[in-house]
Order: sequence, then C-alpha cells, then structure tokens
Amino acid sequence: MKKLLALPVALLIGISASGCGEKCKNESISVIASPDGKTKAVVFHRNCGATTAPNTQVSVLPAYSDLPNIQGNALVLDADAPVEVKWVSDSMLSISGLGAARVSHQLEETNGVSIAYPK
Repeated sequence: MKKLLALPVALLIGISASGCGEKCKNESISVIASPDGKTKAVVFHRNCGATTAPNTQVSVLPAYSDLPNIQGNALVLDADAPVEVKWVSDSMLSISGLGAARVSHQLEETNGVSIAYPK
C-alpha cells in the first residue's frame, strides 16, 4: 500500500516543483566582468508572472556560465533599485545603490567572491 501511494505523491511533488521555475524568467540588466575575466556579476530582474513585485537581483557567476533561472545568489531586493556594481579586485565586489529597498537575500561572500555593501 505504501508503494502505491509513494508514486502519486512523488509525481505531484515533481510537477509542482518544475512548474514554479518555468513561470519565472530572468531579464539581465547588466553584466560586469571581474578584472581577471574569470568571474562576472549579473544584475537582473526576475519576473514570475502578474503577481511578481518589482525586484532587482545580483548573481556572481563563473564568466563562462549562463545566468540560471533562479533567484540571485548574492542579492535580492524587493524593489526596482538602481544598484551599482563595481569590482574592487578579482575577488572583491562592491554593490551600492540599494536605497530604501527591502533586502530579502544578501550575502557577504559567494562563489569565492567577497561582497561589500557601502552605504
């Protein structure tokens, strides 16, 4: 009996999980390469349909990779903010211009890059 229930439950979980990602789309605003060209910072907006509030996000990625269809791995703001991204060195990024936007995700290090958020 447990095996009979496991399959439908697994299918429902799989369908609901895959459906969420397909509705969302990332729109790249700018790409800033690190000084050594090995890494990049991508500023983008993530749209998940009519109920999505304006947002600005930042991901730090290897230079050769595409922007994945997931939320930013460095910064997620719940507003359309004019963030300014600058490389201080090959492994140090500065992100400013957050303004009064609500921060829902903010890291000080990701993918081997330290991130500063000067006021």
